[in-house]
Amino acid sequence: MTDRAQHAGGRLVLVTGAARGIGLACARRFAADEDRVILADRDADACSSAAASLGGRHVALTLDVSDEAAVARALADVQAQHGPIDVLVNNAGVVDRMARPLLEVPDDDIDRLLGINLDGPFLVTRAVVHAMMRQGQGAIVNIASGAALRALPGRAAYSMTKAGVIGMTRALAVELAPHGIAVNAVLPGYIDTEILLALEREGRFDRGAVAGAIPAGRLGRADEVAEAVHHVSRATYLAGTLLSVDGGVDAFGGSGRASESVMPHRPTRPGDVACVTGGTSGIGAAIADRLAAQGWQVAVIDQQPAGHCAHRVWQADMADADAVRSAIAGIAASLGPVALLVNNAGIVDPAHPTHAQSPADFRRTIAVNVKGVIHAARAAAPMMIASGGGAIVNLSSITASLGLPGRNAYGASKAAVSMLTRSMACEWATHGIRVNAVAPGYIRTPAVEALIASGARDLDALIGRIPMGRLGEPSEIADLVAFLGSDAASYITGTTVQADGGYLASGHPAGAPMP
Repeated sequence: MTDRAQHAGGRLVLVTGAARGIGLACARRFAADEDRVILADRDADACSSAAASLGGRHVALTLDVSDEAAVARALADVQAQHGPIDVLVNNAGVVDRMARPLLEVPDDDIDRLLGINLDGPFLVTRAVVHAMMRQGQGAIVNIASGAALRALPGRAAYSMTKAGVIGMTRALAVELAPHGIAVNAVLPGYIDTEILLALEREGRFDRGAVAGAIPAGRLGRADEVAEAVHHVSRATYLAGTLLSVDGGVDAFGGSGRASESVMPHRPTRPGDVACVTGGTSGIGAAIADRLAAQGWQVAVIDQQPAGHCAHRVWQADMADADAVRSAIAGIAASLGPVALLVNNAGIVDPAHPTHAQSPADFRRTIAVNVKGVIHAARAAAPMMIASGGGAIVNLSSITASLGLPGRNAYGASKAAVSMLTRSMACEWATHGIRVNAVAPGYIRTPAVEALIASGARDLDALIGRIPMGRLGEPSEIADLVAFLGSDAASYITGTTVQADGGYLASGHPAGAPMP
């Protein structure tokens, strides 16, 4: 698959629903990266004004995404004039005119929601995908919604269309990944857009009540969603991934208020300290190098000696709470308080049937993979709180969401880390600490290479199960971790991002004929 990150800047980007709100914010973000943007919207005047505000090289396109003939005709003309679309952002969407029981929603309103929110992204994707396939690369980012993940009173019709967008995203991701096209979805939560402002003016939106239901204690901004869309458009091992930008709403499972105040935000500064556990090799080493390249002071905690590691290393067994606390304290004394903690250290239990699995191996895996995360987070959090905030990124795994025979401890530990991430995000939002997780699939690390070399894993079988048709690279996980630790992810907390080349999105058995 072509590395789209090498082509950032100078891409041709189509954003639907681009005249205002999230769509306009996305157009601005891509334009700032020197991409050329085609802004499509039904509102011709607003769309033209928005395009003009970005500069003369950007194009306004009047388009109703629910009109099949108009979409086909307009996008054929656009591509004939400007060339194939490199990035498609399917943002155009509408909400119910008012919250009401499904029995009271007119058929016309349901048809309108389905036509714009679900038909629209299908029709636009259909119109641009052939050109993407011919050039062997492309990115499609669908804007779904947090409403796709939970039932909202009086919003059944809207929520079903956004859930449909998620299902379509996964299907497209699996189909198109072999052609070099990555399809993913961004799920905004409550974002301060013109739609909410209009509802507020009409007395149908209580800003204070909604903010209290968000762990971050505030509504998100359109530019925060745009940052997520921009990052996903450049990511090279995401396929069928859902990235929630919701201030922790989806992570919160309580019945009371999620927050009492707005989550503080401490901007990152040059020279801030990032601590990476398990950072002397594999994914951890790639993360450490990526953060250092961004200007972080990087400290590594690892049970292994420094070896060829280019960063300062504190040796500690992650299962030993005192050793981890001592290492974090030593880092703070030498470099300064930890502003970003990456809990990467982990081990895998020996593969045995359950009846033959050693309780000692099981407990050791849990101690390192779960308790180690707790030890490091509890040691770093007080200094983050004292500094006004920080970020934690935990490394989970796709095994948190699927079963691997003989890997009881590893699967249990990574599922625990994913839930721990959600819990910490909700608990520590009030202190300005964002907590997220990355769940890698099969990544080309020394551990995976050893499994393949020993015959414990069949490389061809693995690749056959991954829609992108290859293993991931440690650098691709490092890029995602760096994004989640940055200010660009300021409204992302409590989420676990799958980075697996489409492995989890695929429900199609490897080698089976297409239905």
